[in-house]
Amino acid sequence: MIIKEKDSKERDIKELTSLLRLNISPKQRFLIEREIRFVKAGERGENDAAYFINFYFGESKNWAVIHDLRIEFNSYVAQIDHLLINRFLDFYVLESKNFFYPIKITAEGEFLIWHRKRGEYYSIESPIEQNERHIFLLDKILKNSNILPKRFGISLRPRFKSYILLSPKSKIIRPPREKFDTSMVIKADMLKREIDKDVDKMSNFAVISSVSKLISSDTLKEVAEKISKLHRPKLVNYKKKFGISEKQIRQKTNKRYLCSRCGSEVSLKVANYCLQHKKRFKGKIFCFECQKVV
Repeated sequence: MIIKEKDSKERDIKELTSLLRLNISPKQRFLIEREIRFVKAGERGENDAAYFINFYFGESKNWAVIHDLRIEFNSYVAQIDHLLINRFLDFYVLESKNFFYPIKITAEGEFLIWHRKRGEYYSIESPIEQNERHIFLLDKILKNSNILPKRFGISLRPRFKSYILLSPKSKIIRPPREKFDTSMVIKADMLKREIDKDVDKMSNFAVISSVSKLISSDTLKEVAEKISKLHRPKLVNYKKKFGISEKQIRQKTNKRYLCSRCGSEVSLKVANYCLQHKKRFKGKIFCFECQKVV
């Protein structure tokens, strides 16, 4: 059962796009264009993962699905991309990533992403450690609330499992398992198979413990709905983030744009499209008709 869908990023993209119409500096334009790419890439990654999650678990009464859960506790914040909960109170905390180029995981657990233009790898924050922090904060919140059902007056304890979901098209270069275990880093289309394997690997004691926590579908839905109500959406002040002044907001650009090929005047919308696709148009501006032939 799907309890919460992902928050739309349409408002963010529209606001960021509107900032490009202002009389901003080249640095501000670069940072805003990069932010738009990041937002769109993140949305694609979450959508890809959400498709497989909903396909396998969305209609099941034994599973509750929560997408895009942002929780706060004592000034700390966790942005959980996807949360899967079953009737045994197994919590699968899922972090989705959308990498266009190969990802390499070293024997020390460092995550490296290939930079095509530079022809080298660069380091990024470990999504494994990131997800562990999410689990830590979620566990804190559950311990300090009355969300989880009780048996004999004692709240049942969940079992947490972390997975990092990558695009099915991603290339992953892994170290030997004895050096660093990367089994929690999987492609999104493999999630159900990995969860099935996780259940098969459970010890007899763990199975008995899980059965003792079995709750009804109605209780599962109630628990998941209470957790989804903890969601605190993030509202980004992009004007402040990119240093957009009130003067820049009042003084929209009156610059005229001309087509680099035929010389005709180009609207601001078409000019912005060309500027956002610099690689295709080689940094030049073309009218709609000339875009078809360049």
